Amino acid sequence: MSHRALVEVEKSRALDATRRFEELAFFHVPFDELNGDDSTEAFFTHQIANEGRVAVIGSSGAGKSSLVSAVLGPFAQDLPEHIVPLRVPIAAETDETVTEPGAMARHLVRYVTRWASPELFSPAEKDDFARSIAEVSRRAGSGRVRSFRISLPLWLADAEFAAQVQAVGSSYESRGSSTDALEHLKRLVGLFEYHGLFPVLVFDDSDTWLRIPGLDRTDVANRFFMRTVRMLAKEVNAGLVIAVHEHYLDLAGYREATNWLTGEVRIPRLIDARAGIEAILRDRLVVAGVDAPIEDVIDAAGIDQLAKLYESGRTLRDVLRVTHRCLQHALSDGVDLITESLVESVVSELS
Repeated sequence: MSHRALVEVEKSRALDATRRFEELAFFHVPFDELNGDDSTEAFFTHQIANEGRVAVIGSSGAGKSSLVSAVLGPFAQDLPEHIVPLRVPIAAETDETVTEPGAMARHLVRYVTRWASPELFSPAEKDDFARSIAEVSRRAGSGRVRSFRISLPLWLADAEFAAQVQAVGSSYESRGSSTDALEHLKRLVGLFEYHGLFPVLVFDDSDTWLRIPGLDRTDVANRFFMRTVRMLAKEVNAGLVIAVHEHYLDLAGYREATNWLTGEVRIPRLIDARAGIEAILRDRLVVAGVDAPIEDVIDAAGIDQLAKLYESGRTLRDVLRVTHRCLQHALSDGVDLITESLVESVVSELS
């Protein structure tokens, strides 16, 4: 491949290791397809379709958010139309919000109300939604696209329904208190039910309270599972998706929370690392619109080295990070192909 063509690969961002949540559905290659089974996407879809409460378990970079984005995204063909996923960010919230049931109920009422209120979004956000919808339509071609999908505001899917949700939420803002936030949340959920819809609360960033040197946040995770998840499961008629870092599995709070969950989906390792990584890289070039085969970007021995990196226990994000750094080095060095020696060099550099 020419050096100029490598520049086009870099410009396309095809090999970026991290992406906005809204883009992940485009770049997700199903684990079920890679491993030849139905234990991941199919099982997760079945759980959500049956209005379940599901923990998505995996290490950082394993593919939890990618899985959630794909299964609850615009191209989720097997998900019933009445399912309304609502992605609720919590990682940046205060400890009180994520560990006190009343505070979480208040956060949810305000968040869902905003998602139903077009006037609360800036022109830039609205432009971003419009571009996203256009991109989804382009990629779908003549295929079906879900009306209610994760990260799409309610008012873009059903303006009349959104206006009713906004009215309930606004009544809380004007007259409600922290003590009756749960009752307002139940009213909001009841409005979904009245319209024949079922909300699914998605916490895809709930895997960030890790124990790191100098800062132990596991108590927050413990209380989130023990108090907040319990409240949502017992008091709110809604589905639930929670990202769970594998380090949480031994927490007393998580073990107790499993009594209220209906299932766990574990992000699998690739059975055939070499074939899986090559398939992912090929797909990324296609999705990004790069008119070149993967062989013109990285040689076979280079992919072998990436597979060895993955088999050493590293994640798919690690593999992509190494591949992207290799591309950057190839561009700066003026070479035309990512080679085995370049991959080895970058792995040593990042280690």
